[in-house]
Amino acid sequence: MKKLSEYKDEEALDLLADLMEPVTEIITDKEVVEAFFKKTRLSGIMLAIKKHKKAVFECMAILDGVPVEEYHCNLITLPKTILAVVNDKEFLTFFKSQGQEYLDEESSGSATENGGDEE
Repeated sequence: MKKLSEYKDEEALDLLADLMEPVTEIITDKEVVEAFFKKTRLSGIMLAIKKHKKAVFECMAILDGVPVEEYHCNLITLPKTILAVVNDKEFLTFFKSQGQEYLDEESSGSATENGGDEE
């Protein structure tokens, strides 16, 4: 499997287009994003796998360059593939920026809100 940084130009655009739907499903799950960033990466990955099996499977197939319907993983290959992805600096940067934007949207409120009774 290639690192995300190894994809260039049209190949990078194609990869992004292919990954957009399954990745968006995962990073818009606030519980997964919070687990990944506020607990441990491993807890976020485990939760993503449990809650978004199809999306994780699609991502793994796309990153391995195999059509989803032909992709197979097992307990030997899957951990290695997942670790390669989550330890890729570019993936972490992308996931962190997308996830943080989502968390910021969820937690932002009015900065001028008054918390007490003032006269």
